[in-house]
Amino acid sequence: MRFCIVTPVLNGEKFLDQTILSVVGQAGPFAIRYHVQDGGSEDATLDMLKAWQARLARDFPLVCEGIEFSFASAPDRGLYDAVNRGFATCGGADAMAWINADDRFEPGALATVEHIFKNHPDIDWVTGRPTTIDESGMVLYMSPITPFPRKAIEAGIFDGRFARPFIEQEATFWRQRLWEKTGGVDPNFRFAGDFDLWRRFARRADLVTVDTILGCFRVRVGQLSTDMARYHAEIDASLSPGEVKTRARASKSYARAGFSYRVLVRHYGGPWSCERWPMCIAPIFGSKAFGVEHIRVIVMAWFVKMSSD
Repeated sequence: MRFCIVTPVLNGEKFLDQTILSVVGQAGPFAIRYHVQDGGSEDATLDMLKAWQARLARDFPLVCEGIEFSFASAPDRGLYDAVNRGFATCGGADAMAWINADDRFEPGALATVEHIFKNHPDIDWVTGRPTTIDESGMVLYMSPITPFPRKAIEAGIFDGRFARPFIEQEATFWRQRLWEKTGGVDPNFRFAGDFDLWRRFARRADLVTVDTILGCFRVRVGQLSTDMARYHAEIDASLSPGEVKTRARASKSYARAGFSYRVLVRHYGGPWSCERWPMCIAPIFGSKAFGVEHIRVIVMAWFVKMSSD
């Protein structure tokens, strides 16, 4: 399997080494095509990229089947323009993702995706448990298995106002065919390009949640995502009046647990199994669906263990 990974960066010297290491240190039966697209950094970013290019070409200990690393620097229209430029540079892929220059993949993330895509050809995109870290890299929060029903994603409810959490971009991987069918990320967005991309992905395929951490979002001072007012304003401006009404209906249905969603789970070290879970076993439970879900899973796992002993 060949992964194409892109990192957009602008003046990212503080965390860039950690991000790159989280990509090139991935171990497994796959090759990585990794491109960093710089927007014209004025700090030490370019020197760091040159050092990584030399290191990877010389004596870096590879633990996958090969890494092809490149970088380019040029003014761009913003984050999503840089992402598109990066993927255009990479060529063909079996799996794609982008990771920003302050975030990180978890060890084993690419091996997990490789295994899932190899054994579940009907799955076109996956995401892990939403996880946040602080500036030191310490984990601040890991979400429970989160329902991201296809119709709810398409309706646009996962923006922090109508449903939580967000679909975590650095923990999301997809097949190239899905990227090509949807036309990639829209460079006209400044804050919510991934939100828009997920809506278009959802029109064609289920997002399947994987019961593990694939990537971590770093909370830091000065990041774009802290300006939630502009993020929400950009989302609202991208929706037609009809889509706004659909979003309102979908958010109410979501709150009543009226959706089902797909989850990849492993029971006691067995193979990844793709299951369809209801958000709640009965509408009367309403927003308590998460608690009911966890009780159901614990009980089922107990019965599985007892029957195998």
